[in-house]
Amino acid sequence: MDKWMSNNNFNKILALAFGIILFTMVRIDTAPVGQTTVDTKSKIIENVKIEEIGLDKDKFVLEYKDVDSVSMEVKGKNSDISFQFSDDYKVTLDLSKVEPGDNTLPLSYSLPRGVTLVRMTPKEVNVHVELRNTKSFPITLVTKGEPAAGYQLGTPVLQPTDTVEVTLPDNELSKVVKVQGTIELNGENETFKEKKLKLHAYDNEGKEVKDAVIEPATVSVELPITLPFKSLPLDIGFTGQLPGSLVLSNVTPELESVVVYGQANVLAALSTYEASVDLSAIDSAGTKQLKVELKPPAGTEKVMPETVNVSLTISEIAERTVEAVPIKLQGVGDEFEGSIVNPTSKDIALTLTGAPTLLNQLNKDDIGVVADVTGLTAGTHEVSLRVSLPKFIALANSSVPLTVTVQLLSPATPVPTPHPDTGSVTTPEPSSEPVIGDEEATEKPTHSGEVGATATPVPTDSSPENNGTGNTSTNSENPVGTGGT
Repeated sequence: MDKWMSNNNFNKILALAFGIILFTMVRIDTAPVGQTTVDTKSKIIENVKIEEIGLDKDKFVLEYKDVDSVSMEVKGKNSDISFQFSDDYKVTLDLSKVEPGDNTLPLSYSLPRGVTLVRMTPKEVNVHVELRNTKSFPITLVTKGEPAAGYQLGTPVLQPTDTVEVTLPDNELSKVVKVQGTIELNGENETFKEKKLKLHAYDNEGKEVKDAVIEPATVSVELPITLPFKSLPLDIGFTGQLPGSLVLSNVTPELESVVVYGQANVLAALSTYEASVDLSAIDSAGTKQLKVELKPPAGTEKVMPETVNVSLTISEIAERTVEAVPIKLQGVGDEFEGSIVNPTSKDIALTLTGAPTLLNQLNKDDIGVVADVTGLTAGTHEVSLRVSLPKFIALANSSVPLTVTVQLLSPATPVPTPHPDTGSVTTPEPSSEPVIGDEEATEKPTHSGEVGATATPVPTDSSPENNGTGNTSTNSENPVGTGGT
């Protein structure tokens, strides 16, 4: 090393190198600014999306008439151009002062640092602005597919609402005819539930209106899927007996009808549903509340509800006789003339039992008494009476039959018409046979009529023992009270 350092030639070379370096550095620092050369380049950026600012979207809707993006040519240093993303180039459209109708508006832009715009195409855009409008529509539900065999669809329940609001430009809103949700079924046998059923707006050709704003956009739906069912009026029947001193005066179930589920052919044969109340559980007068279990009729699956509350009013038994209840004759054919011959008054007195309030309201127009002669032949007949009474009213002694005497007569044969040739009627010759006995001989009148007609009226029995008032004895047994005979 000392040898090299002591070498004069080496020192000279090293000094020269340092001199050159120092000269170069001074030269660069003192060079004029205008003489510095910067390497720049240009670049074209396509499809820069136009961003909208200032538009009141609750009030207006915007439609571009030509383009919704622009092309930009920019330039800058190679490092600035090459390492910038397309998202760094912004183009905006100010809509804060826009008015409804057609508008031509300028575009604004922003560029990355160090980048300048050469040109932008286009520099302005044509847009159409319309006022938004809103209209309410009911929600329509349709189903695709089928439930399980033998099951049927009920009435859907929608939450939180069954109507929605649709917002569109006026010209588009006029095309909307319905808002619809579609339920997809695949053999379900229980209630279908969907928490977020998507809704769509459709025009009258069944095409979806794509840009419709629907509020709410989804709903929750429950669609009952059940066996066939039938609503039946609820009747109350009775088992057991009340104590002899008590009678029913009113029975009121909390429901008027129930729903029975089963196969359609079984339901078709049902017209009412009867629930049974056990009267043996009641031992005093007053108003009682009973819960009655409802069981499915034979061949059905279930009945809803499964229980029903029944209010019963029980009273002490009372008795009343209703006078002069008219008797109606029923079933007299066209070939007979019928009449009631006993009692001659053609009415009857009936002794009835029931609650005092019901008996006090009763009049003879509420009672039906019928003598049915259907199928009887000509002659005199004893006919049993059929008595119809209001609910919870009964005959005092229903075991004793009530009867009337009815006479059926054939109508008289018409008088013979004259002979067509002579116009006269042949007169029978007087009898030449002697009259037997002391009575004066008289000619018996000739009776017209059909075979079997009675010429002599049947005498009327007007004795007190058969005065037609009917049985008036008191029956101490309590009637269940259906108004029958």
